[in-house]
Amino acid sequence: MDSGIVIAVIVGGMAVAGQQVQAWNARKAIRESKLEDWAREDQVAAKAAEAAKLLLEQNKVVADAAATTNAKLDVIHVLVNSNMTAAMQAEYDATVRELAMMREVARLNRIAGTEPSVEALAAIDATAVKIAELKATLSDRLKQTEIVAQAAVGKE
Repeated sequence: MDSGIVIAVIVGGMAVAGQQVQAWNARKAIRESKLEDWAREDQVAAKAAEAAKLLLEQNKVVADAAATTNAKLDVIHVLVNSNMTAAMQAEYDATVRELAMMREVARLNRIAGTEPSVEALAAIDATAVKIAELKATLSDRLKQTEIVAQAAVGKE
């Protein structure tokens, strides 16, 4: 064989072999790159799962705190309402006594021969209206308190 042909075959074989080695190296690099990408994606997924788990735990803590806060607010609401109702009841009772005294003074004035003043009669009428309003408000509050109490019993 001619040495030129042998050299050409060797050079050609070396060229083909070099291309094969380069292709193999490229495939290997791509494979390693994909494995690294998949490993990073697995890490990201693990971190996301951990974050989701922590978020759920935190949401449970917040929900429990909200439930506790709502229960405390319900107690405060009941206390405030009962205090407000007691204050209204005291105002109602005092206004009833005041009206009784106003009517008694007017009666005593008539016995003494003096008619009560227009202002005194107007005050008596206004006080009677005020008593009716307070009575209606107290009645409404009592109904609302009963509704809330029945709802609270239903929750237990």
